Amino acid sequence: MRVRSFLLGCAVAGVLVAHDGSAAEIRTDSPAATIASLQQGLVELARDKAAAAIGERYRALEPLILATHNLPYIAEFALRRQWGSLAEVDRQRFIDAFQSLSVTTYGARFGNVASDAFRPIEAGAPDANGRVQITTAIKREGQPDVTFEYLLQQDGEHWKIINIVADGVSDLALKRAEYQRVFASGGIEGLIAELEQQTDRLEGD
Repeated sequence: MRVRSFLLGCAVAGVLVAHDGSAAEIRTDSPAATIASLQQGLVELARDKAAAAIGERYRALEPLILATHNLPYIAEFALRRQWGSLAEVDRQRFIDAFQSLSVTTYGARFGNVASDAFRPIEAGAPDANGRVQITTAIKREGQPDVTFEYLLQQDGEHWKIINIVADGVSDLALKRAEYQRVFASGGIEGLIAELEQQTDRLEGD
């Protein structure tokens, strides 16, 4: 609990703590800065050979992902239809499970990203709701680049990711469809159990 509280505090302060104890600023004062911080953090983690295990990657990535993503907003949006009927304790349990899965997913998928993997960032103009889309891409060996379109929304003084579209497929839309299906058959308990199982599978890979 002390470690988790420390990391959460670092995320709020905009500090990424490396495995060797050094600290690097996580900038979220503009949409482009948020995405640049995310990409730089993923690259730095891949360079850190001491963070090869998924548990080490989780501890290193947690402050970065919490600082650059509005995970409570995404979690609520994915369950918007049922959100009003949930008790506050169940809402928080769901958010916690969702955050754990989100950080673990980054740790599992970006453990070996190369320093030159990311393409230049292109920022769009704010839409009618003040949200900004950032477009970039990641190179794949012997395969076409994967295009990422990040949708960011301002949260106080910070710009945070609220959706990611990879090669035209919305991550939030996929989550909403999956979570609605699981909730319909198992309720909030079944959904939380499903997220925890997904996290466990990623940790075992």
